[in-house]
Amino acid sequence: MATPTSVESAKIPGPSGFIELNGQMLIVDYGKINGLDGTQVGFLYEDGYIKETSGLLGDVPDLRPIEDVAHCVFRGIDSKGLELELPGPIRGPSGALSYNNVPLHVINGRLCTSEHGLAGHIDDKGTVYVRDWANKVPHRKLDEATQLTTSFSGYRAAGDKLSFEFIRKVPGYRRDKSYADNEIIRYFKDFDAVNAQQKKYVLESLNLWSASGLLQIVRRSEGDAALGNVKHGAAGVTAVRTGMVHLDKEEFEKEVGYFKQWGTFAVVQPDKRMIEYLEVRINLVVAHEFGHQLEFVLSQKTQKQIEELYERKLAYCMKAHPLPSSYPGQSELLQRDRIFKRDFVSGYARSSFHEYWAEAVAAFSTKEGRAVLKQFDPAILEILREVVFAPQTVLRPVFHDTIMELQASLRMGGEFHDKIIED
Repeated sequence: MATPTSVESAKIPGPSGFIELNGQMLIVDYGKINGLDGTQVGFLYEDGYIKETSGLLGDVPDLRPIEDVAHCVFRGIDSKGLELELPGPIRGPSGALSYNNVPLHVINGRLCTSEHGLAGHIDDKGTVYVRDWANKVPHRKLDEATQLTTSFSGYRAAGDKLSFEFIRKVPGYRRDKSYADNEIIRYFKDFDAVNAQQKKYVLESLNLWSASGLLQIVRRSEGDAALGNVKHGAAGVTAVRTGMVHLDKEEFEKEVGYFKQWGTFAVVQPDKRMIEYLEVRINLVVAHEFGHQLEFVLSQKTQKQIEELYERKLAYCMKAHPLPSSYPGQSELLQRDRIFKRDFVSGYARSSFHEYWAEAVAAFSTKEGRAVLKQFDPAILEILREVVFAPQTVLRPVFHDTIMELQASLRMGGEFHDKIIED
């Protein structure tokens, strides 16, 4: 690990709290260790390394772990406000660890980033604990369902050599692919059978849901997706009892072409006999059908909230944009000059509250779609933000522990972050 200079130390945020040393207390303020007379006597990093010490801590300019100072314990918080104790209750090995291809330095069980952040812990048995800043949990234990691919080489606390590798148990797992891509490939059964453009379409449609862990939750709970012959004119269908998605192969190919040509949205003429009317459509059938599966894992309270949003929109739409009597469908139709005054993000979203939700999920899957949701339906946009960033508040309780563990794991693995939907 590179040793920061004094200037770099000032730039790297450190913890705040107190160091207890042989019965005496030293104050730590954002990493700066202050002696009894108020002068700085060292710098403490969040991963437990200290540097440029003097006074009670000994005159040592070099970087060293806190364990090298006898009877020295820090208690306080890290720079994000999460409880922190150093050396900490979990003791483990030292060496080099790769987590989802993210390199981490390990010292006495602490998982250290290149900038001396503390990402988590690992014990001599290889059990990984992640620091979950989003939910204020300092030690969140991972299991086979939530741990990402891990490899370690180094020494146990007792000094004997230790090396191991953990590979995710996902059928067809590919080492050259990220967690998100592997989950999408596992979910979309015909991934290897489609062409390069279609693969790109599937990956772009589902990347947000996969990187945030929600695709794994849905896949393990409801099912996956496959191409076939739906036979009733729909682009896709989601089974109510099994949650499995079936996509019509010909319609899927058309959707990919529409997306390449127009992007997320297209304005189409729904019926040649009604040339004065237009309909807005979303060209994301895979994300739409995933939206139906996602609905199944939402709490009853959240589903009711979505239904109430839909009912209010529908009531207003029926007055503002009444359907022509000759039209047999339920989509929102608009005259050309009313396209940007529509009530629903797409025409099909008017059909039912289930389609309203699925279309919102599809739109939320792309940057372009999120911008349109912000304009036409900020309320559903906010619910979707909660689904991604605070899923334990909107999913059924049975999924809460798993999704919180998984998202903490994905943050450490570099897949999930706060700016994942940033415009």
